[in-house]
Amino acid sequence: MRDTQITKYNGLKKIYFDKIIYEIINIGNLKYIEKKILDFGCGEKRLESLLKRKIFNFDINPNYSEFDNFLEIEFDIIILNHVLMYMSQIEIEELFSKIYKKNPKCEFILGIGKQNFLSKLAKTLTFNFKAHKGTISSYNQQFDLIKKNMKIIKTKKNIFFMTDLFYAKFN
Repeated sequence: MRDTQITKYNGLKKIYFDKIIYEIINIGNLKYIEKKILDFGCGEKRLESLLKRKIFNFDINPNYSEFDNFLEIEFDIIILNHVLMYMSQIEIEELFSKIYKKNPKCEFILGIGKQNFLSKLAKTLTFNFKAHKGTISSYNQQFDLIKKNMKIIKTKKNIFFMTDLFYAKFN
């Protein structure tokens, strides 16, 4: 992840990202589990706000992050929502390797933006011209690395036809 710019979500962007967060909560049954959750790339901490409980928040932007190094904390589930696209394939592999060494039983909820025509149209309609700025890896590259390293347990496809969610564990 490269850009440390603060992004505030309101209007249609808020509706879209809140829908994704609600689906993340549902796919992981996060309201009803006692596991320690790390929101990697937490941004405005919407997940914590909507869950109404304390989770670990980590972001490359120090204005959002509660930790300098996410590997210093203990977690059972890691949320990677619209994060992997800002990493190269090598960085994604390294991230998965670090998490595996930390906790081979870690569970994942991964949100991958499709970066399709509809996404491009939505960013134009919402005047969010910087959306996806800094994207390094494509949807297919991200998905291939997930499949290579993990077993996908559940899938929620086509949130507004722009995002897919995967609940997964290491192989």
